[in-house]
Amino acid sequence: MNLNTARPLISHANLKTFTKSVLALSLSVAGIAHASEYSSVTFFGDSLTDGGYFSPIIPGGAQFTTNPDNTWATSFAEQLGTTSVANKFSKPQTGNNYAIGGARAGKEVTNDAFGFDIPVASASTQVNNYLTNNKVDPNGLYVVWAGANDLLAASKDPANAQTIVGTAVGSQIATVKALKDKGANYILVPNIPDIGLTPDAIKGGAVVQGQSTFISNQYNQAMLNGVAATGANIIPLDMFSLLQQVAAKPTAYGFTNMTEKACSKNVVVDSSLLCGPNNLVTPDANETYFFADGIHPTGRAHQLIADYANAVVTAPSQIGVLPHIATKVGLATNERLQSHVNQIQNSEQRVARSIWATGEIEQQDIAGFESDGNGQLLVGVDFAHANSPNAVTGLYGNITRKDFDNSNVSSGLSDIGIDELGFGIYHTNTLEQLGGIQINGAIGFGSMDIDVTRTVNLGGNKQNFNSDADGKRLYASLQAGYPLQVNNTSFTPYLGATVNRVKIDALKEQEMSGIAMQFNEQKYTTTYGKLGVKAQHSLAENLNIFGDLHYQKRLSDDRDDVSARLNTIQSISFNTPTIDTDDDNFGMTLGLSRNFGMLNANAGITHLKGDNDDSTSVFVGLSGAF
Repeated sequence: MNLNTARPLISHANLKTFTKSVLALSLSVAGIAHASEYSSVTFFGDSLTDGGYFSPIIPGGAQFTTNPDNTWATSFAEQLGTTSVANKFSKPQTGNNYAIGGARAGKEVTNDAFGFDIPVASASTQVNNYLTNNKVDPNGLYVVWAGANDLLAASKDPANAQTIVGTAVGSQIATVKALKDKGANYILVPNIPDIGLTPDAIKGGAVVQGQSTFISNQYNQAMLNGVAATGANIIPLDMFSLLQQVAAKPTAYGFTNMTEKACSKNVVVDSSLLCGPNNLVTPDANETYFFADGIHPTGRAHQLIADYANAVVTAPSQIGVLPHIATKVGLATNERLQSHVNQIQNSEQRVARSIWATGEIEQQDIAGFESDGNGQLLVGVDFAHANSPNAVTGLYGNITRKDFDNSNVSSGLSDIGIDELGFGIYHTNTLEQLGGIQINGAIGFGSMDIDVTRTVNLGGNKQNFNSDADGKRLYASLQAGYPLQVNNTSFTPYLGATVNRVKIDALKEQEMSGIAMQFNEQKYTTTYGKLGVKAQHSLAENLNIFGDLHYQKRLSDDRDDVSARLNTIQSISFNTPTIDTDDDNFGMTLGLSRNFGMLNANAGITHLKGDNDDSTSVFVGLSGAF
């Protein structure tokens, strides 16, 4: 991670051409829709993140990888819907990538490039300079990845190794605290990869490998414990475990060589900073080798790092839509119950008891997740009040099955299954003493079984992580309308409100890896208001057409950021921003009902339309006296 003196080996024109092609390739490999929850991303660190600090004096990409490939920051920023712009030596610091090759966590150093002593600001100084000249973005993501050069310095000075490592840990803690104190709410802190698996350590033999792995692990534990103790919202990346996982099964991630350098042909100095296509041991070494030089990753390896980072920082936000989806599933059940209550209100005859059932097939699209052909069944019993001919009370139960998938995502939340078994009580009455106002209400409970699949695509290796949780839904609804009669048509303008309480237990992916995650319990309470008009028109004796048109608005929403952990770093819990979901929709229902003596049959279609939430369902109902 130190800069070395040499002449450039690839031309600027060739680098420009290759950069464009690699950028297109990296975007297609990622295949991930831009996440909108972070308003910006800012990078601090060393050569693992450096996006071209030395490019003013080194033609071409001047990155510590297989140039013209980029370090991970470029692809990661693009996956979040923004860009990574490197700050450069002797140029105005107007970019958002402050990382510099050779940087230590807190110690200031210099590099001798082309005979010039180039000052290299430490990660601590990078952050302090940023805070001096910029205002922290509370919705932005801040990345601090440093410490590798400190460990390399410690390996060269065994007598002072503990002091060097301790100083680096202290600097990292102070850096994170400075960001937190200035208002940074989301700080991404990767730990140090297992240095014992690098070509330089392997070349040193088993003893050097063991010592390198040990010191990497010791630094990581002390650093992560320290930064977590600052009270900052730390999002860790377990690069230590990730490298071990890839090294154990390299071909699964597209690598054929984990132990040698891709940039070892016609080299003047042993640094990937000056590595271009002409320096690769094979033409595709930037795609098949993990390491560019003795310690730095190749372009493909950097893409894998970017994919991993994106999966971690977006997963909690995606899991956070589960309560919203469960609430929408519940509202669909309430809509079918209301359809039955409407049939009671429209009926001109009352029976002492009746049994009824309504089946529904539904296509829903909620927050980008689609379900097709899912259904539910409601079964209930109505009891008319002997002393109040317009009052009916009933009991119902529902069985609901919904499968949602996001077929367009190659990495992220991909499948959601919700099974609900519920029951409730409802009541309707027409208050003649108040001019015929119709009042109806319901309360209910649902027990849910939720299955989730999260897909992570790292370097083309797609893995599915499954988890499941129990859930509960409580709700109460109230609706009031005033019926108006015009010839054979009745119109009932109405107002309604529904309060929902959804609780989803913790989800834990079972795999023990730095990719697998767990998500804490979620609670979500919402209140929806509804304004609409329903109508019924007599087409013929015992045959009616009915409809409903309404606008529904979410009046309150207390959904919190989701708390998550990596399975390999369970001591650190972190939050990510909440994804906005639809807060209103328009809906309509149109159907036919027919009486056959004491038997009533009805069928219809319901469509709900919001900005991101849509549903269309077909239902059939049947009720009769007993």
